[in-house]
Amino acid sequence: MGNVLLISTVEHSEEVLRSHIGEADKLKVVVPVVRQSFLDWLANDEKAFSRAQSVAENTAAELPGETIEAVAGEANVDLAIRDALATFPADEIVVAVRPDAQQGHMESLGTASSPTHAFQGIPVRYLVIPDESESATSTASPESGDAPPR
Repeated sequence: MGNVLLISTVEHSEEVLRSHIGEADKLKVVVPVVRQSFLDWLANDEKAFSRAQSVAENTAAELPGETIEAVAGEANVDLAIRDALATFPADEIVVAVRPDAQQGHMESLGTASSPTHAFQGIPVRYLVIPDESESATSTASPESGDAPPR
């Protein structure tokens, strides 16, 4: 039982994430606004923000535990985590990203500095989850040595 901050750039990742979230956990789900073009990002595209908000809400609804908040976040995962921690005292952070080969330009930039072991002393579980069009398997946390190097 604890406070779990979930940062996910992966849509429809609930099947994999369920095994990493407990019924007694309290969640804050943040979906970084990474599914947009560079020009849309420069223009502060509201459509991409709305999509990320919807994905956050849908993800939260499908996971066990009690969701405290489900929101769209900064495109940069590091900043999204910092923002979330300002209002949510996480005991653990779960970062779910798509494989490098499936990431677009903005997503690649946003996940480049994602923490893989710990963030400000809070343990991080880093998961690589292929898009739903591929098999829904995850790569284990870096602590096990199975995750790709970042």
